Amino acid sequence: MNKKPSISFFCPAYNDEGNLPVLIPKTVRLLQDTCSSFEIVIIDDASPDNTGKVADKLAKQYWPNIKVVHHKKNKGYGGALQSGFRHAKKYPYIFYTDGDNQYDVFVLKKMLSYIYSYDAVIGSREMRNLSMQRKLQSIIYNRLVRYLFHIENDDINCAIRLIRREFINKMNLSSESAFLPAEMLIQLNKLGAKIKIVKVKHYPRTHGKASGGKPSVILSAFLDIFKYYYKYKKSVLV
Repeated sequence: MNKKPSISFFCPAYNDEGNLPVLIPKTVRLLQDTCSSFEIVIIDDASPDNTGKVADKLAKQYWPNIKVVHHKKNKGYGGALQSGFRHAKKYPYIFYTDGDNQYDVFVLKKMLSYIYSYDAVIGSREMRNLSMQRKLQSIIYNRLVRYLFHIENDDINCAIRLIRREFINKMNLSSESAFLPAEMLIQLNKLGAKIKIVKVKHYPRTHGKASGGKPSVILSAFLDIFKYYYKYKKSVLV
């Protein structure tokens, strides 16, 4: 029987003052049950609400297992993920999801059954709880990324993943936009990582306003697709 792993968990948080008090206690219970040791890092991406204060309160409540990283300026989704990878570095496995509590973190128990045979276990939503506009944007985005970079995953941006730290360390992630999860998959494939796709449930956001549908967020992600594709093609041709 495999011994319990040691896991670094992090979540980017923006407009999540009402979500973190639900997500973090669940995650603490989960990691206490499944891990030999763990850390939790909350990335407050300069949220305009009380996300930072709520995160600090939770860190005091669950000290010493939690720390909070506060961004002075909003870095965007990709920037928040990059910050998470830099700060959640204590243990050999990285587990992350968004601070909006739209994923059930207890799916980790299912993911852990694969981690000794795979290098990354990536979620894929059974059904996406998004507006019709966001669903259409997601379909176009997914098809474009899959076509350009030959990725088989049908849910490029699903925000719940378990990855070996050694592969994170080998990556050279550059995007600070919502393209970063796709960049991760591209680089995992390039590194020859064994990837397991696991179906997960996606729940409606109950607190706070999502920022993923903003035109500026969408535009920056699509611009990063084509900038990265230019570099990708050059590296393939070399």
